[in-house]
Amino acid sequence: MRILVTADLHYQPAQRAAYVAFAQWVEDQAPDCLILAGDVGHPLRLFRRGLQLFERVRCPRLLIAGNHDVYRSDHGSRALWEAHLPAVAHEEGFTWLEDAAIRLGTVGICGTLGWYDYSTRAAYLPYGADDYRQIKRLVNHDADYVDWPWSDRAMARYLAKGFATRLASLEDDPAVRQIVVVTHMPIFANALPDYPESEIYSLQRAYLGNFTLGDLVRRYSKVSHVVSGHLHRHGAWRVEGAEQAIDFRVVGSQKGQPAAALLTLPG
Repeated sequence: MRILVTADLHYQPAQRAAYVAFAQWVEDQAPDCLILAGDVGHPLRLFRRGLQLFERVRCPRLLIAGNHDVYRSDHGSRALWEAHLPAVAHEEGFTWLEDAAIRLGTVGICGTLGWYDYSTRAAYLPYGADDYRQIKRLVNHDADYVDWPWSDRAMARYLAKGFATRLASLEDDPAVRQIVVVTHMPIFANALPDYPESEIYSLQRAYLGNFTLGDLVRRYSKVSHVVSGHLHRHGAWRVEGAEQAIDFRVVGSQKGQPAAALLTLPG
């Protein structure tokens, strides 16, 4: 089984030729499953057009949102998250992974946006989790453009609860031999190096991932692969899991230069 994961497309009409070429490349790979791991396009009309790039890819197409996808525009962030993004995903033939655990043969697929809970904050800074709600508006544009009523940590807990339920259902399914986890926010420390010489990065680090989810995922013995986006750089590591090493990758899309991770699994 071949699963192709891409993230951080940030679809822009001015660079359409590059996106069309990438979509053609994806089609040529003939994957058994395509997953978009967030930040497809903003505002909603560009989110839709980003999905439409892959209308000729004839396999299950799965989707999670990224932080930019819920930036307020014609609709507020709450309405986007609860109604418009899932609806557009369905209309364009994608499965919204926040609502579903998918089994393809013996492979289970589980995904979530995985909002940050400040568990990735820099240990060398003298700030606790409570400080980062105030710091965010100084260093991170999510504070300007995400206007839903929930705090970061409340949203992270809510998403984690649903994700854990879906993940457990796959772990308990005797037909599932291995599980692929896809998140927008990276969940393992390998992806977020320490840069104590950079004050801005040190502050931003709190909003770049969710290590609490990583601790959760490690406990599930069938998880063999994790793919994340959000960082706009590529990486690949082996991470210790409950009973096996986990193949952890970050998709390294750059602006106007989409990239993908291609997983080849027994299926």
